[in-house]
Amino acid sequence: MREDRAARFALHWPGPVATETQRDGHELVLRFNRPLGEVALDRVPERLESWVDNILYGYDSVVLVLASGVEATVATDRTGLSVALTRAPTAAPSREAQAADRAAGRRLDYFRALALMEGGDVRPARTLLRDLLEQDPNDAQSTALLAQAEERLGRWREAIRAYDTALELTPDEPSLVQGKALLLHENADRSRLDFDWQKVRNADMQRIARFSGVQELGRSTAFTWSLERRDVDVDAARREDGRLEPFHGARSRLEAALVHDWPEWERSTLSLYAAPQTLGAGYTHGWRGEETETRAGFAWSEPSFAFLEGIVDGGRRDRLFVQHDDRLSDRWFLSLGAGYNRYGLAGDADLARSATVEGSLRYTLNAAGPLTSVAYVLDAEYVAHREERQDGQGQPYVPLPAATREVHALQLNAEDFLTDYVRYAVQVGYAYDRRGRSGPQGAISLGWEPADNLELNFRASHARSTARGTASAVNSAGVTLVWRY
Repeated sequence: MREDRAARFALHWPGPVATETQRDGHELVLRFNRPLGEVALDRVPERLESWVDNILYGYDSVVLVLASGVEATVATDRTGLSVALTRAPTAAPSREAQAADRAAGRRLDYFRALALMEGGDVRPARTLLRDLLEQDPNDAQSTALLAQAEERLGRWREAIRAYDTALELTPDEPSLVQGKALLLHENADRSRLDFDWQKVRNADMQRIARFSGVQELGRSTAFTWSLERRDVDVDAARREDGRLEPFHGARSRLEAALVHDWPEWERSTLSLYAAPQTLGAGYTHGWRGEETETRAGFAWSEPSFAFLEGIVDGGRRDRLFVQHDDRLSDRWFLSLGAGYNRYGLAGDADLARSATVEGSLRYTLNAAGPLTSVAYVLDAEYVAHREERQDGQGQPYVPLPAATREVHALQLNAEDFLTDYVRYAVQVGYAYDRRGRSGPQGAISLGWEPADNLELNFRASHARSTARGTASAVNSAGVTLVWRY
């Protein structure tokens, strides 16, 4: 017989029997003046598991090998005996020993969380770190690791709070100061001013000014805006009624949005669009994984300046889209997207319809300065419907010249720091349009940060205007000023 706190072993005969007992360490020897006969004792260690490690028996003797810490009390009677098994009382550990055990357990849990982080299992690591901090809120090491976990999960606000707590516990720790500074640099409230000059060969010249920014509102919500003005000079622009005439003027558009980050890797963006003769709205929802991100949404009556005709006569676009990004490994990155578009002008919302397919597969050749990668890029748009009309002289014309394209490009990219505050990026490649003309493309940029909250960027590029269906060369240059506050 066994219980949680006690067990019993008994042997009895039909008639009188004399017994003799002897204790030698863990062995309890039982001898009788009568043979054991057919008594089955081989299952005793199984039935008395944790009490008896083994049993040895012969003609008239039994040896019980007691487990560590087990005490045996033998009671005899005229027909045999019973052995009461109990556990020896142990001394309660001291407070110092208990505290040492708890500290050792927390240390093991910390390294377990660190191993989970290194293996890409960030969510379980965050849960383990939160449990550790419930036990000891002053654990600076776990707080610092929690900040990194929140940052990798895209919860930068929670990461900043964790960095602040860790810095209170270990003031001026360099790794914490740097981690928080980099995170604020990426996500701080900021304003941005862009100036671009764009020339399409044998077509228009555009001067583009854009003022944009991000303002934190609290409760994991930010307000973003972008105000753009385009000055256009072109000798012949097609008007909606079919007339060809020069255009020298400016058009503006505004986009404002509320961006909300949900607790578990989701983001919602509600947008409002405005331009002369155009007012619209859009919504995008994003889901993030540890190595993936998926976005889906729609835009209704979004001002569209992709076509010259859209700039001149109030271009608009309705759109449904989905986009998926996946970091396949440390070196491979995949991006795929698809959409459905309906283009129009201020007076007519349905002048062209198309489906778009976008994608890229990038391989990192060198991750340690300069960062170098090679990529295949697909940019395709298949026009399913395009309105055709006749002008006042009966000549056919297309109000909005959307054109099918299928551009396959190979690109080589490199970027690195020239000094601590000067960074460059270079891209060269070749684009092959299966439905149009092909040609080389390239871009270069140079960024300078004269102060922690100020950044200046210069850029230039050469490509082909495949989106317009003209395949004309496009040369552009621009400058950007970013102010963080």
